[in-house]
Amino acid sequence: MAANSSLAGAVQILCVLAWRGDRDTTSEKLAGSLRTNPVVVRRTLKALERRGLVEVKPGRNGGVALARSPADITLDEIYKAVEPDGVLFAMRKRGSPRCPVHLAMRDLLPPIFDAANAAVDTTLRQTKLATLVDQIH
Repeated sequence: MAANSSLAGAVQILCVLAWRGDRDTTSEKLAGSLRTNPVVVRRTLKALERRGLVEVKPGRNGGVALARSPADITLDEIYKAVEPDGVLFAMRKRGSPRCPVHLAMRDLLPPIFDAANAAVDTTLRQTKLATLVDQIH
């Protein structure tokens, strides 16, 4: 399974915004923190803006800022912004209908995947952005 780093990137973007405060933060400055292209950052910012987590001011004197206090933003909100489907573990869409293993997996895996997804959701919902920002030195 390939690791997905979109949540980590989005959290880092929001932590930079919270840490910098109201200073003139641009997608270029955020891209420097992530060591990525500003286009990648702008794509993430659009997703975060749609969910009301950031305010983006376009143009030469524009920038980006948090739309809410870090204490009011949970990691599950960030996750839902960058991963709209919000499911880590899901069944494969295809498999042989004649394979006994495939047929068994359709019944065996969903309860395990549901429990794992619920545990992740609970952890992310309990974690505030402010908790992370407070630990940045």
